[in-house]
Amino acid sequence: MRSDLRISQFLSEEGFQTASLFVLDGLANVIDFAFHFWMGRTLSPPEFAVLQTLNSIVLIYVTASGVFQPVLGRFVAEARSTGRTAAIPSIFQTFLRASLWVGLGLTLVVYVFAAPLAQWLNLPVWTIQISGLLIFLSTLRPVAAGVLQGEERFISFGYTRVLTSLGRLVLGVILVYSGFRLRGAVIAFPFGWLMGVAGAFLLLGKPLWKKGDQPPEGILRRGWQLSFHALLAYIAFMSLTSVDLVWVNRTLSENLAGAYASLVLLRRVIALLPGVAVIVMFPRIAVALAQGRLPDRLLLGTAGIIVAASGALTLIYFFFGEQLVRIIFGAAYHPAAALLGWMGFGMMGVSLSSIWLNYYLAEKPALFVIFLCAAVVLEWTLLTQLPASMPNAVLAFGATGWLLAIAGLLLYVFRSRPNLMATK
Repeated sequence: MRSDLRISQFLSEEGFQTASLFVLDGLANVIDFAFHFWMGRTLSPPEFAVLQTLNSIVLIYVTASGVFQPVLGRFVAEARSTGRTAAIPSIFQTFLRASLWVGLGLTLVVYVFAAPLAQWLNLPVWTIQISGLLIFLSTLRPVAAGVLQGEERFISFGYTRVLTSLGRLVLGVILVYSGFRLRGAVIAFPFGWLMGVAGAFLLLGKPLWKKGDQPPEGILRRGWQLSFHALLAYIAFMSLTSVDLVWVNRTLSENLAGAYASLVLLRRVIALLPGVAVIVMFPRIAVALAQGRLPDRLLLGTAGIIVAASGALTLIYFFFGEQLVRIIFGAAYHPAAALLGWMGFGMMGVSLSSIWLNYYLAEKPALFVIFLCAAVVLEWTLLTQLPASMPNAVLAFGATGWLLAIAGLLLYVFRSRPNLMATK
């Protein structure tokens, strides 16, 4: 009887959408990692270190400019759960206009400060200037993606990811084979995002571009408040997963920096399945909170997926790390092999902390944002105070991620959950 119920749930529209997102996001990530793995074997270790350091910084400011996605996802999910679906087009259009101006402003800031930023990161100025084009594109895409996420149109959401990864891979391979090497790989970044942005707006459909009911009064002001918290949270979270590579690139030799970059790339594999689980979780958390329901089962189920998936991959990293590094990157990256399992374990803690990042963006984010910022300070302190080495960089990253995950759990158990119980 239970098995029949599970099958019917899987075959339902909701189950099909969720399963499809897992497949599409998995495909996008396979393409994404194929790009980076191929670059790791094609470029020299110093060039690869530059590319991965730039990629880490790109992830920070792309994520920072994507603060409208959780805001739109939350507002759209709330509108659906309270019977105000006719206001969704107006909500979308209101935030699209705002994001255009934000994107232009952030892009100008990047170009103005390109030279000092490049000097601090030990990167060529042209890499910052080219990747700066991503700012405008990455500010537009989250508006469309937030609507798709809030409406739980996960198939369309997944297609935008595939288009971004595929566009970057195709152009990157063409340019590198044409002799552009590192410059070609960097140029491929904004091209992939252009493909993803175009696809996202096409997949929204015509109804979202028509005039709808008036959005709730003050929604833009409320959106700016939530966006500010999301901005701080996203910058802090992505800094948490990037500052170790920046520190290694500034402190250790070029060859060791290249080896550590391979660790950073492989640890992102750990976050693939958990990332999809959190995407699916977010609008359902928003609906549960809007309806006054406790989200315990949603949180526990998402944590279970993360522990199972991340734990399995981490075990593979511990037992087969040397073979994986040699096969994927080559003998030049051998110093990374012994640390791969511990890097995977550290990434598991960071993946669990992403549950709390998204939960508090759907509830009250202020206090957890403070925790995130404190975690970045702690990681940087550990990096700068411990002796300079790859093992200590892994230690600083992993310890900070697990402490943040535990802090988010304690905050929920002793503060958020009792407050939710009191309002029921």
